[in-house]
Amino acid sequence: MLKKFLILILVFSPVCIFAATRVFYFRDSVLARESLFNYPSYIDILAPQAYAVDENGQISGSIDAKILNFAKKKKIKVMPLLTNGKFTQKSYQAILNNDSLQDSVIATLIARAKENNFYGWQIDFEQMDASYRGKFSSFIAKMHEEFKKNNLILSIAVIAQVSEKPEDYENNLWQNLIGVYDYKTLAENSDFVSVMAYDDPESRGPVAEMSWLKRALEHSLKLIPASKLSLGIALYYWKWDDKTGKLVETGGRKGINNVLKKYKYVYHYSAKHEVPYLTYKVKGRPYTLWYENAKSVKKKFDLIKKYKLHGFSAWALGLELTNIYPQIRQ
Repeated sequence: MLKKFLILILVFSPVCIFAATRVFYFRDSVLARESLFNYPSYIDILAPQAYAVDENGQISGSIDAKILNFAKKKKIKVMPLLTNGKFTQKSYQAILNNDSLQDSVIATLIARAKENNFYGWQIDFEQMDASYRGKFSSFIAKMHEEFKKNNLILSIAVIAQVSEKPEDYENNLWQNLIGVYDYKTLAENSDFVSVMAYDDPESRGPVAEMSWLKRALEHSLKLIPASKLSLGIALYYWKWDDKTGKLVETGGRKGINNVLKKYKYVYHYSAKHEVPYLTYKVKGRPYTLWYENAKSVKKKFDLIKKYKLHGFSAWALGLELTNIYPQIRQ
């Protein structure tokens, strides 16, 4: 009898399955809506880049009611982004230098969230000088306290770092762009952090070389708990002019499909970078287009599972090749 009982426990005991939170950024367009309406079961959080705050603390923006109603019907959480204007210095400096303006912004965010049944907000402040590092962290800490009182989730988008040494970055990128993010403090004062592990400044090929992505991930994990780290994944391509060596275009599935239909191309897959690319010519001029497909997305998802990360934050709906979806099924 005991033996049978033990067998029943083994057969029917629940199994712990890793589940990543799948965040998809959303910029309203025909293709973005097509992806949303066709693949809702693959989206846990929809993050529309829809709101901005100006130097007076005024928040502008909105989300189409059709999008909100669809998300509610499909039980997709909505977490809009708030940007500092169009990533302007004027906006972030005015807010971070003024405590009362910060209080006003936080109160408005809470009110908007309640009005629209938002899950919370992601703060996506960029193009900030590193001298504002402490002030930005303090603003986020204050916001997190107020959000918790109102049962709202706060996440932060940060540009990827590979170290905290300014000399490890060319062109003064640490001072002008990257150093403002105090990963440890921001993680302590938010529910999760989306590390934008793309737009690799060292790459002359894919949007993110695998070696660079792993460096960024390893550095991030020293400062951000895995359970709070959402790995940024790019769903767009970089197109290079092979003659000049210059990046000449970025885009998504519309551009990729255009190449596949119009030009004689050769498909490649880089084992080094774990990314596919196409080589082709336009009027005799050679180009290389690096993009993401099901195989390369799986390699990134394998990292998420390996380190048991919070999940991923993908930029953006409408840019992806739809063959990626089976790879991100929970």
